[in-house]
This record gives sequence, C-alpha cells and structure tokens, in this order.
Amino acid sequence: MTGYGKGAAGDFRVEIRSSNHKNLDIHINIPHHLFSYETEIKRIIKKTIERGRVELFVPKQEMDNIKLKVNKSLAREYYNAFVSLRDELSLSDNIGIDMLVSQRDLFLLDEPEIDLENFYKALEAALKELTKTRVEEGQNLIHDISERIELIRKYISGIEQKRDEVVASSRERLYERLKEFLGDMQIDETRLVQETAILIERSDITEEIVRIKSHLKHFSEVITSDDSVGKKLDFIIQELRREINTIGSKAQHFEIANNVVEVKHELEKIREQIQNLQ
Repeated sequence: MTGYGKGAAGDFRVEIRSSNHKNLDIHINIPHHLFSYETEIKRIIKKTIERGRVELFVPKQEMDNIKLKVNKSLAREYYNAFVSLRDELSLSDNIGIDMLVSQRDLFLLDEPEIDLENFYKALEAALKELTKTRVEEGQNLIHDISERIELIRKYISGIEQKRDEVVASSRERLYERLKEFLGDMQIDETRLVQETAILIERSDITEEIVRIKSHLKHFSEVITSDDSVGKKLDFIIQELRREINTIGSKAQHFEIANNVVEVKHELEKIREQIQNLQ
C-alpha cells in the first residue's frame, strides 16, 4: 500500500514512504552515526507495518560538536618505524609531517552525541502520518473491491439460474444424439436414464457454486475485519479462481461461459487490488 509520512523533533528530520509489495521489505538510508540503531529502527517499523516496501530517509544533520581526534601513540610508532627504515636503508630523506598525515588511520572523528529521544519522536511522527495516508487509501480500495465482489455475486447468480437449464436439457441432447446414431432402432429408456445421470453428474456445478458462495461470504467478513487481511484475501482469491475454472470446464453453455469470463476478470482485478492491502 502506498503512503508517505514525515516527522521532525529537535535537529532530526525523518521521511518514510511505502509502496506495494507482497511482503515487508524495509530499506533505510541514515547517517553513519545512526548505523548502530538500524535494528531498533526496523523493529519499530515492523510494529506498525506488516506488508509493503518501506523506505526510510534521515537527512544528514549539521553537527557543530564534531571533533577530530589524533592517535598520537600510533603516530609516534609510525615516526619511529620510518626513521628506523630510513637509517637501515641509508636514505637521506627527512621524516616530516607530510609523511605522517598520509596515514589515514591516525585520524578519526569523535562520534557526536545523539539525541535519541528526539530521533525516535521524529520517527514515530513520520510513521503516524504514513499510517494515516495508508488507511485512507485502504478504505478506497476496500470500497472498490466490495463493489467487485457484488458483481461476482450477480454473475454467480446468473450461472446458477442457467445450471437448471443445463440439467433439464441434458436428457434431451443425449436422446437426440442417440437417435442420430441409432436411426430407427429402439432406444432403451433405462439405459437412457443411466447415461443421462452420468452426463448430469459430470456437468453438475452445484458443489462449485455452493463453495463459491461460501468463499465470497468469508471474503466479505475478512475484508471488513480489523486484522491484517492481505494474505488471507490472497488465499481466498486462489480458491475462488479454482472453483470458477472448474465451472468453466464442466458447464458447456454459452451464457455460463460468458459469466465465467466476467468472474475471472473481476477476480484478477481484485487480486491486483489486494496486493495493496496490509
């Protein structure tokens, strides 16, 4: 689910944005003096967000209290080593400050004092604003998905009505085919009833319709709950697709086939939408 939030406290500024992703994928861009707090930052984000790609950005601060430290004992060791090497090799070069300053490990920055209280305040404010924008988008998505679910119910109702038509015409179709093949020969009514029963059983979609209605009811219950719904709805959509595919393969009827295509279209749209839900 997409969203954006920002927060500020003291000298800290925190920006956080989220985009669609089937799992939780956190990316953090923070100054080096906050690196040691990365694990805690991710833990706080996970408490608020369960799904999506999350990007956190903390701009670098102007630090007035940073000091440069010199490792004097190490500098002394370097100097003695250079002098010893010069004498051993009978070199005429002087050992000066230029040679010492080229050794980067002699210098280090004193870590600034970090106002963690203000940093976490800024982070919490950014997460709060992000959550608000995600909730607003989620409500719009749920409204759209709910309308599509109602469309699917209408298509399933149409399929159910045509199911009775299919069953009623099965015996007649079988009878006509047998007459075509057998010509003037007498048709065994008992055998006709048996064959019709087999045909009806193979093409009966009653169980699939019952399961679809149950899945749709469950879908509506889940999407209006207060829990995380994204992954649950993913699973229900898979079950709905399986049942509607079975109906499409069983029921050889023009209008049922049309409704099956429409249901598949709506399910695909819903599947895309629920990737945005947490």
